[in-house]
Amino acid sequence: MIKINSSKVNELGRFLKDRRISFRVLPGIDRAKTKEEARERLTLLFYVDAICHQTQNFSGVVDGVFKRGWDFLLSSFLEEKRRDPEFISVERMMRIKGSDLKRIFKGSGDRYYERAYLLRNAARILKRDFSSDVMKINEISEGFIKREDGLGMIDLFHRFKAYSDPLSKKTFLFLNIAKKVGFWEIKDEENLWTPVDYHLERVSLRIGIVDVEDPLRRKLLDGRRVFLTEDLRLRKMIGDAVKRVSEISGIPIEKLDQLFWSLGRSLCLKSGAKCEGTNEKNCTLTLITGIPCDKRCIFSEVCLAYRDEERRNFKESNVFTIYY
Repeated sequence: MIKINSSKVNELGRFLKDRRISFRVLPGIDRAKTKEEARERLTLLFYVDAICHQTQNFSGVVDGVFKRGWDFLLSSFLEEKRRDPEFISVERMMRIKGSDLKRIFKGSGDRYYERAYLLRNAARILKRDFSSDVMKINEISEGFIKREDGLGMIDLFHRFKAYSDPLSKKTFLFLNIAKKVGFWEIKDEENLWTPVDYHLERVSLRIGIVDVEDPLRRKLLDGRRVFLTEDLRLRKMIGDAVKRVSEISGIPIEKLDQLFWSLGRSLCLKSGAKCEGTNEKNCTLTLITGIPCDKRCIFSEVCLAYRDEERRNFKESNVFTIYY
């Protein structure tokens, strides 16, 4: 059984409501000054997001700085676009190969041919249905995430193989980014949901806003394979719990996602929770929120795992997927 721990959700929501957290714009996702600038920026981000799944093996030095995961993918694409301004054109992306990605990522990462297929599919659908213009998705939806006629952003993004996740992780990540870049209208923000990824899974299980019972609980503690159906139920429950925390705390869902994502990258690691802090340089949590990483985790007083050694062993679902 998987269920939301309502008392912990309420406690966490009230805890965050009493704190003033200043969120900073994610590196590489600056606000655009013109619609044309937004179109170019969001096109590149659309393709980066399309292949942003299971990125633990991606890391390396870009522009003299060591990066990993999403940061590495984004920086590598930006570097390639500076080298080749036509890189993100539909024509070029429809022909991209796995060997191209292996070169762009300097041999780091994996599943290049799968990711290249997703990019080709994204470019082909973008050309076929949206006149090769990512902004057309926003225009056709008229700014609505959900519409009864099937023309809401969720349904339109589902046409792309890369964005076919039933829980729309990549879609909601894109919408969160589009809000920051600007010139992308969202009229029904109440329908924004969190992009549930492996960092959010791990953090939510350890804090305790979602409870799981055996046999899934044992699988998550041991890092054993889980069924995709189990993972989808777990992610759905986590997304609903985080949405409720957002409502109680008053923190917009996209900012709350940034907080938990950066916590999962900095302190609440798969390899072990660093509850008492870390001296790691370039800590994502500090970069995004200003919260120091070299002190005890700010969630220690409300996190069940802080006093429960077994719960600190919770890992994200071990599942092979293109969803997240």
